[in-house]
Amino acid sequence: MRDDQRLKSALETSSLQWEADHGGYITLADYFKGKPHSAEQTENADDLLKRVNALLAEYVSQGGVLSKDPDTGTYISGSKGGAGDGGFRLSTSVTGRPGSAHKEGMAVDVVDAGNKLDEWITRDLLVKYDLYREAKQWTEGWCHLTTRPPRSLARSYNP
Repeated sequence: MRDDQRLKSALETSSLQWEADHGGYITLADYFKGKPHSAEQTENADDLLKRVNALLAEYVSQGGVLSKDPDTGTYISGSKGGAGDGGFRLSTSVTGRPGSAHKEGMAVDVVDAGNKLDEWITRDLLVKYDLYREAKQWTEGWCHLTTRPPRSLARSYNP
């Protein structure tokens, strides 16, 4: 079995088990918050959230604790009344950079009180779930995870 097939199988197995047991941490409804989006953005977000939810399930299974953001009411970081913040961002959003992966449905900012999740994540875990993240020194209080590789192809990168 090829590595990409093994990853897909592992993601499907862990995602399906997690969904069966708990219903997932971050749903598509949480991610989009009723904002209009395309079929491609939905497909991208579905892939992203399967990977992120599988990573979060492993984190919790090893004793990690997640908390919901009081402003979003979800595990997605954001500000009260934010126009995009940590989940999906409209193309008109002023949050983040113009070419943000959030606008393609390929990135999410997970609440990370005390930066425990960022401390726990290793390069090997990012490879296992085929994710990339902004380096932890740039994301105090949240963890930016994405399926879109940076130009450097580094698993942890400076924004």
